[in-house]
Amino acid sequence: MTYCKSSGLTFGRNCSSILHVSVVVWMMRHFLLVALLFLCSDTTASPPLQGAGDGSVSVSDLKISGGLRFLSATRAELRWESNLSGSATVAYGVNRQLGTLVQSNSLGTSHSVVLENLIPGSDLHYRIAVRHESGRKISDYFVVEAAMNYRLPEISQQQRSGFPKSKRSPSFKQGIETWAEECGGIIVVHHAIAEDCLSALLEQQGLTILVIFEDEIKLNAFRKNWYASGIYGTHVTAQLAKDLPLEFANGVLVDVSALRQAIDWLSPSGSLLCVSNDQPKASAYRDVDFAWSNFADGLWLGVHSALEQLSKWDHQYGSPSNASFVNESLGGVDDTSDLEVRWLGRPGADFGIDRNPRMPAPLVVGGRLFHQGMNRMIAVDAFNGAILWSLEIPKLRRVNIPRDCGNWCADESRVYAAVEDQLWVINAATGEMLHTIEPPERYGSGFDWGFVATTANNLVGTVVPSGGIYEDFWDKPSWYDGINDAAASKVCGRNLMVFDKKYGDLRWQREADAILHSTITIHQDHIFFVEVKDPGLDQSSSGRLSDSQIWSNASVVCVDLQSGEEKWVSAVPTSKSVEVIAFGLADDDQFILETSSNGQFHLASFDSATGKSRWTKSSKWSEDNHGGHMQHAVLMDGKIFLQPSILDASTGEILKTDTLGKRRGCATPIGAGGSIIYRGGTGPVSLWSLESEQPSEFARLRPSCWLSTIPAHGMLFSPEAGGGCSCGGWMECSIGFAPRRNRLPYAEPQD
Repeated sequence: MTYCKSSGLTFGRNCSSILHVSVVVWMMRHFLLVALLFLCSDTTASPPLQGAGDGSVSVSDLKISGGLRFLSATRAELRWESNLSGSATVAYGVNRQLGTLVQSNSLGTSHSVVLENLIPGSDLHYRIAVRHESGRKISDYFVVEAAMNYRLPEISQQQRSGFPKSKRSPSFKQGIETWAEECGGIIVVHHAIAEDCLSALLEQQGLTILVIFEDEIKLNAFRKNWYASGIYGTHVTAQLAKDLPLEFANGVLVDVSALRQAIDWLSPSGSLLCVSNDQPKASAYRDVDFAWSNFADGLWLGVHSALEQLSKWDHQYGSPSNASFVNESLGGVDDTSDLEVRWLGRPGADFGIDRNPRMPAPLVVGGRLFHQGMNRMIAVDAFNGAILWSLEIPKLRRVNIPRDCGNWCADESRVYAAVEDQLWVINAATGEMLHTIEPPERYGSGFDWGFVATTANNLVGTVVPSGGIYEDFWDKPSWYDGINDAAASKVCGRNLMVFDKKYGDLRWQREADAILHSTITIHQDHIFFVEVKDPGLDQSSSGRLSDSQIWSNASVVCVDLQSGEEKWVSAVPTSKSVEVIAFGLADDDQFILETSSNGQFHLASFDSATGKSRWTKSSKWSEDNHGGHMQHAVLMDGKIFLQPSILDASTGEILKTDTLGKRRGCATPIGAGGSIIYRGGTGPVSLWSLESEQPSEFARLRPSCWLSTIPAHGMLFSPEAGGGCSCGGWMECSIGFAPRRNRLPYAEPQD
């Protein structure tokens, strides 16, 4: 072996081997790295030069807010906002050597680039550099785990060349592609038209095509043929029609002869495409109300309005009213034995934070389940669990929600996520980060976006001093279960602001010394909250207040949602104790303030219209640890459920106590009409029947701390969010349950 001193590399017999192809590749990578260092001047190697405008490099001056969305197994879109304008470059690779550069086309503060040629199975490392007028600026390293790319493997051109050729018209093929792109997820195709449709369907990334057969011999022949293509089991699979589950498919593509059974497979959010020369007859749908339109040459599109009639869980406690109940009764089910698994799968425990230090709740709206993990979010189809998209957002994390509020909400078309000082508006169907909304200019550096809620036409938010949001998740203090430790301090906003939802314009704002995030409640045109009047707080940089700073100067305030006009102010019942939590709930008649101290929950009801006191009541804790002392009440059907008691919501009278099932663990209960859903005596997902007053449970399915199991869309969703907890019994997967239903006999295709 000969050692080339000039390069520091070891080669073969002599240094002439430097012209070997592998070395040329190394030199190219080395050149890219040198170019990156010239651009960014890696500050991990040496401290940056001081000064501004002298060409120095600085990390601390550059602030990046954004996220990464995988487009395929080998491509990803990176979208971010920077506090500094200028040309931007992203360097990325499989480790900190990076090696590949891509330039943003923008010279402003908003940027978007596509990272190409990613290596499946390898983590992605990247940094962002900006050439600003004050000097070159470079971000910290960002790392995305390879396992978080849920996109299917790409289909090669060689594989596509073996696909069956359609004899249909180009407009027919184009119609199939357009429809499939809108559907996403899982598409059912009847075998009679599979050859005409599969090549067009497989043009769309991320789809799973399920071909159905009535004949097992034909089914096995199809499986054998497509297995040889190398894509069976990922992009294409097949099944006997009689074995398909109910209401699961995002799209169903059938010949008119097989129309009769299609309604059983189609999810409430799905659409049906029928191959027919004439409009299908309504009678084929067993009196189900479908609207038909001529979609393309020989294709008829059928949709129904079932999704609009389904309940949704679009905020932390169900809705901005914080009732922990969204009028979802699961079809009257009050026993776990009457629920069946409709789907199970990803994400698993590696998606989240170990133990889950009381993170934001998942959301269900528009046929999609949105779930947060470790600085990431994911969207799966609510009816079949298919992964629709995922985002890696380095600054997303928020914990200790009982002393704060959720950092996101959603409607049928958008997800709204608070990330540092910006509110990201995200396309709910695709995960594309569309744009940001920023607080008023007065709240620039030094403030973050705190509370967020959506109504029909408005977005409601607050700002909180930077550092006020809880983010720590490691070690015992980050269990957030204490009564009077630092983690019991409440996160408070410095204003209340309302934006026009369509255009993002600020409609009005109310400045405040402090507003307790956990008490902000919106019902109809009222916004209720606890406000602290203390001018001295304006000089404080902290976004968290202890009880001694809150209750001596606190009031309950009601303002008009549309105008910001103050409707009334009422005194908070005095308390000299440390309040573990403070929550707000509302219905048509009242706002209820819930606090907790000295072994009891304290409830105070205020008239919605006048603010006058209606009633006050205290109810004992079930225990002073593992969340027993910080339960969020359920306001449902004229009653308040606050373990272990049931109260009359109109009078505060305790109707029953020690009847709700024995709880265990750090979760908080929610309502489902005829039952309370909670963590039962041994820790799993449990239902307490309000009729029989008996519990039932899913053995060893342990949900997370605080709130991760929610009822909506006629189903019960429990995405994995508690892996790593010492309690054990982790779910390891996400599950969608639905009430058991009697299936109609399979109907053979009609001639």
